[in-house]
Amino acid sequence: MSIKRFCTVRTCSLKISILTFVIVLYCGNHFKQHDSVLLKLNCSDSTKIEYESEKSLFKSRLNQRLFRIGQRFSHINIDKLLRIQSSSTQSFTYYCSKHCGGWGDRLRGITSAYILAVFLQRRFILDMQYPYQQKNFLRVDLINNAYGGALASNVSSGNLTKFWLIYDNIYFTTNADFISIVLKNPFFNLIKSEINIRSTESTQQELFPFIFELLFKPSSSVIAKLDPLFLKSSLHFNQSIICLHIRTGKSLALPGDFQIPHRQSIVQDMINFIDKNLSQPYSSIFITSDSDQIQQHIHQHYGDDRVLSVNGPIIHIDRFIQKTPSNETLYHGFLKVIADFYFLGECDTLLRARSGFSEWAGRRRWNEYSNLYVYCRGIYRMKNQQWRRPHHQC
Repeated sequence: MSIKRFCTVRTCSLKISILTFVIVLYCGNHFKQHDSVLLKLNCSDSTKIEYESEKSLFKSRLNQRLFRIGQRFSHINIDKLLRIQSSSTQSFTYYCSKHCGGWGDRLRGITSAYILAVFLQRRFILDMQYPYQQKNFLRVDLINNAYGGALASNVSSGNLTKFWLIYDNIYFTTNADFISIVLKNPFFNLIKSEINIRSTESTQQELFPFIFELLFKPSSSVIAKLDPLFLKSSLHFNQSIICLHIRTGKSLALPGDFQIPHRQSIVQDMINFIDKNLSQPYSSIFITSDSDQIQQHIHQHYGDDRVLSVNGPIIHIDRFIQKTPSNETLYHGFLKVIADFYFLGECDTLLRARSGFSEWAGRRRWNEYSNLYVYCRGIYRMKNQQWRRPHHQC
């Protein structure tokens, strides 16, 4: 079954009643002035096997990714997923009204909410706007309230369909992994078998590449950010792409952020590691960071011809200083966040700080553990998901 059968214009009533892109809460309706959007629901015409044009290097990579994911998950019953979304009269919403975490946290919550919607056989909705009033709904906020433990117990072994049957609409706010829990619940064995999710992929980590591509596709504005980088790399440094994600916290760009300990030497440590162990003179170096100064330092060390980076303001989508950035800054900053996220999924080698952002981006890589290195008071190679950091805090 082709991965491009994810959804059609008619059947994709993932009627995800969001703006057709994922927005930051604090942006409100301010992005309406922009014609281009950041992430679009992946509701393409099923007769289209590929993206609109092969002239784009990034679209070509995306087409290859969809083909590979289609092969890897060809056993999953996508028709069943679509029928749930097109026929259900009850809904299950990933809801973000305040402080839902960064992009990595939100992806953990979005994918968890989607699987819960599927197993409860409810229409999935993604809502990152301000709340609106509805009758007969349940709001489950696991970030700002303290009943996550009780719910986790019900998700793992209770009959959630029965518990929540009286609610037409459920609003679910979390940054936790509920996929791995709900897939073990015996009450959902039937629908799990109908969808044909295998026991070897019954975790959020294993299903994430499939769910992300199922739900989202990059917009033209994201593609326009990334194509020049792939073109530059292919023309000048055709050997491989080495990616760096360096997060230190509380930079000049993010004064409202918290300082992350034990990362004072992360920049020089990564440079030394690359120069000593990955000294391929024709490799491109991609850098994304929470600090303009760090990005400039990488550019100076390796040279502008060799370094790739997405231009735009640096923001954290959940942490601002008291004065909210301008609408333009929010738009272009979030555009950079999404573009950086996509690019980190295309790396031949990935060196990253411990961060949900680059962790989830890295899980989009075709071979997640190929040349994967994590900074934890030093640089360590990750070869599988059983890797444990050598220190309590990194």
